[in-house]
Amino acid sequence: MLAVLVASSVVACSKSEAKPEPAPAASSLAPSVAPKAAGSYSLALDAKGKAAIDMEAPKEHIKGQTSTVEGRIDVAPSNLSATRGEVKVDLTSLVLSTFGDASKDGTQTAHAKTWLEVADAENAKLAEDVKAKNRMAVFAIRSIDGLAENDLAKVTPVSAAGEDTRTIDLIAHGELLVHGRRVPKDVSLRVRFVHPTGVPATERPTVVTVATREPFKVTLAEHEVAPRDDVGQIAKKAFSILGTKVAETAKVTLDFSARPNP
Repeated sequence: MLAVLVASSVVACSKSEAKPEPAPAASSLAPSVAPKAAGSYSLALDAKGKAAIDMEAPKEHIKGQTSTVEGRIDVAPSNLSATRGEVKVDLTSLVLSTFGDASKDGTQTAHAKTWLEVADAENAKLAEDVKAKNRMAVFAIRSIDGLAENDLAKVTPVSAAGEDTRTIDLIAHGELLVHGRRVPKDVSLRVRFVHPTGVPATERPTVVTVATREPFKVTLAEHEVAPRDDVGQIAKKAFSILGTKVAETAKVTLDFSARPNP
């Protein structure tokens, strides 16, 4: 999601290239809640989920990861296409690891958080309400397709170590909110439902793991993620970090688990 977006700024486009316009502004997304159905349940995301970024730049390969997520997923095991929910990534947990050097990586991480407006600038405080508003990158699921089987009970489990694991691949269509800008986003996911051996798929699982099958792209300009000066304005001349220009898009992957609510 994400979001985990940036370590640096947008490469300037030539005059012949059309720059992406900022996406529509939004302070939040509409709730994504599945209709109540027989046998349905709600899953709470484990806090230690990850979102990783990968950005190919002309002179460096920017890498980073967040370490905190939250959210909820509603599941009807007999109708998986009705799955809804929200995945929220805490952008204040972003750590970049581009250089393998603690000092350089720390500086790059601080700059990225400033550009996302989730942390204070080097020489100025950012309003607390602004930081709170931008803290979470949110992906809200609006629809599901690409399922080979819509009924979890019809998926053959793999049994090992006292557990039955049923794996489902799907496409989650939804909305991504980052830095106060909302865009439509499709995310290819692999979902594994884990039950104790012999427990029917209609029962609540012990855990559900979710990971992206392939990265999804986030266009920085659509979310107005860019270098900023000490008062939060986009710094027109600051198109580099540590002397290196970077890319316009971030490839993002997700990896998290969720468990049934009590």
